[in-house]
Amino acid sequence: MHALVFFFFFSLGSGTNNNIIVSKDGSSGNYTTVGEAIANAPDLNPELYTIHVLAGIYEEYILIPPHKINIKLLGDGPNHTIILAHQNGSTIDIRGEGFMAQNMGFVNSAGLDASAAVAVRNEANNSVFFQCSIQGFQDTLWAVSGRQFYKNCDIYGTVDFIYGNAAAVFQDCMVYARYRQYVTFTAQSREDPYENTGFTFQRCNFSMSPEDEDRKSEVYATLGRPWRAYSTVAILQSYIDSMVDPKGWEEMPGQPTDKVTYVEFQNVGPGSNTYGRVDWPGVTLLTHPNQALPFTASYLLDADSWIPSRGVPYDNGL
Repeated sequence: MHALVFFFFFSLGSGTNNNIIVSKDGSSGNYTTVGEAIANAPDLNPELYTIHVLAGIYEEYILIPPHKINIKLLGDGPNHTIILAHQNGSTIDIRGEGFMAQNMGFVNSAGLDASAAVAVRNEANNSVFFQCSIQGFQDTLWAVSGRQFYKNCDIYGTVDFIYGNAAAVFQDCMVYARYRQYVTFTAQSREDPYENTGFTFQRCNFSMSPEDEDRKSEVYATLGRPWRAYSTVAILQSYIDSMVDPKGWEEMPGQPTDKVTYVEFQNVGPGSNTYGRVDWPGVTLLTHPNQALPFTASYLLDADSWIPSRGVPYDNGL
């Protein structure tokens, strides 16, 4: 049995400021750039500080420093409010805990030839992305550290495009491979067996991006590879499309494969058959719900202690 938890408290306290507006054309708002609005947000604010970013394409590199905590970027939809960057580096770099983004698009258009096209670099503990689009190519989402929750998001990329050592749970997300001959969805980098980190994908969809669907047969994809020795990824109750090779997972040069934890549970789709999976000790098909519980939001994120205050629906179990 799983519990779908809904909360409708959109602040951390009654004093939340919801009147800050960013308008690209300057006609109706407090600021014309997102960076300016963040720079003028209060430091170490104990309450959620909402910045409403009106529809537009904002060509900026955004840094949210550690002293800017509890910042919420609220857009007009992920295809309408877009923060866009074009080069190596991060479109948005989040270091202040308690960050939240809702109805926002984050894009790095550096392209296939770039060594990295990070759209989101996130080391913010207790951070949430809800109904957002995160688009890049290689290294799209760098989930560096801390507890992170992604709900109803679309994430696009090519190589190792969800990577890092956060404890991150993705629920009801579309994980889109862009066209490239070889695609790797994840590169989780847990280094120590005693760390409580890893990536969990629950009710997600691993498929080709809509614009590249007709080239799916040309793509060889794997679900992930270990960036560090104790790399941990769980894929639960998800859809895995046909471009995912039967072996499922692949080696990372210079990293061992005998310490990873790569588990799958109740997945469907043409790529979900596990009979051809690599023969590594930690690659496992789970057969009982109790085996999957340690990878759920309640266990991995201690979700019930902080996600309710964000007003985001989530499953705390299976």
